[in-house]
Amino acid sequence: MEDQARIRKLCLEYTALLDTDICQLEALGKQLLMIATLNDTDIFIDAPLKKGSASIVLAWAHADTLSSLYKKSVVGEIAYAECEPAVYRAALFGEKSTNVRGLSQEGVPIAQTVVPIQNTKGEIIGALIMEKDISAKIEQEKQVEFLAQTADHLSQTLMSLAKTGCGWDDWNVGGIFVLNPEGNITYANRQGSVIARNLWQGDVMQKNLQKFLGYQSLTSLVEDLWDTKNMQYGSASYIFRAYSLISQGILSGCVVSVQDVTELREKERRIDMQSVIIEEINHRVKNTLQNVISLLYMQMRRTGEEKVKEEFLACINRILSIAKVYEVFTYQAKDVVNLKELAGYIMEKIIESGTLPEQQVKTNVRGTAVFLQAKQAVPIALVLNELLSNAVKHGLKNCVHSGEVNITISEDSGMVMIRIENNGDEIKEKETKKERKKLGLYLVKLLICEQMGGKFELMQEKGIVVANIFFPLRELTTDKEAKAV
Repeated sequence: MEDQARIRKLCLEYTALLDTDICQLEALGKQLLMIATLNDTDIFIDAPLKKGSASIVLAWAHADTLSSLYKKSVVGEIAYAECEPAVYRAALFGEKSTNVRGLSQEGVPIAQTVVPIQNTKGEIIGALIMEKDISAKIEQEKQVEFLAQTADHLSQTLMSLAKTGCGWDDWNVGGIFVLNPEGNITYANRQGSVIARNLWQGDVMQKNLQKFLGYQSLTSLVEDLWDTKNMQYGSASYIFRAYSLISQGILSGCVVSVQDVTELREKERRIDMQSVIIEEINHRVKNTLQNVISLLYMQMRRTGEEKVKEEFLACINRILSIAKVYEVFTYQAKDVVNLKELAGYIMEKIIESGTLPEQQVKTNVRGTAVFLQAKQAVPIALVLNELLSNAVKHGLKNCVHSGEVNITISEDSGMVMIRIENNGDEIKEKETKKERKKLGLYLVKLLICEQMGGKFELMQEKGIVVANIFFPLRELTTDKEAKAV
């Protein structure tokens, strides 16, 4: 109500508006805050004075979500024609103005939109004014203008290299070509000249690189080579990339960088070839081991001695463990084996071949993923085979209905630990001394302690037989290898 009373008071004092016109402006004043909030702007209602070309500010509202352009109210102030030309044209001539740039009374850059207000008779009784702060937009435009000027200067500098004969000769950036709008080379650094002589005979200058690379226009060249692209010419391989040069908003040329990667591609080809050869070798080793296993199975079936069959089966399991390592190498790019997957495979084969159908054996392989290289994977496969075979053969021999074998794998600061547990018979002192003489545990100690520089423990913990293996993840250098180096 206070705002409407102020509008009426100012109209009666400064304008020649009729009561019906004043009521119309008062009604518009009630909607002013909503309009300001909807547009995130400052909104004003002005009305022409009784005499002259100036107007009076009747009402003002601004969005609550934004800071106002004005620190204090401007209601009741006079807007002169020379300062507010858009308001003057709207209030007196009914002319609409959109996004007229100027400064507010407090010096803030604004965009002003002014719409005339008409009564029911079509007579102009005032003006509705929207003012928006465009400081950020003007700052952005200045930055764009600065970048455009910088691009112009850069374009002119690069194009002048053809005349001055100096530039990137001493930079370690590969070949550099500067092309004009027609795609002709106007400048080439020393490395670029060398590459050009390898691509075509004759003088590099004025050669049309655009057509040589197979592009219909400079624009298509720049668009396609915006990202690096490898191109092959005979046995040579190059990486191209283009950077557009803009002058006054028009593509005035481009810079093309070229790197000779022939040697790098040749090394990659050799590595790929070596990988194929190694993969084929691993495949053949795996097949050979499978043939050996088949022969051992045939020989095992020809004997009736259970003790002999046990020895054959032990040899078969050892070879199966090694074959699994080479099977992994055959079907992957790197010569590394996931220790957790390898342990699971060996566990499955041992349980399958070493237990009775009526025995229910629970197995579990848990822990972190540790990857072993070939030099460590083969001996670890043999060690896992021996310890799991012992767990099934000796630890679970009296478990008629159920048993349990668990493997836990961990790695800390380059040291790998494998813990194998089974809930079978307890280890007796006499049996321990007897086990020391057996081939299986002898192999484990030989491989872990001597070959891999690790540690092996066999103990009893609360009715559970535990075998602990520790070894460094890194490949160790033997004494003989160290002396040779």
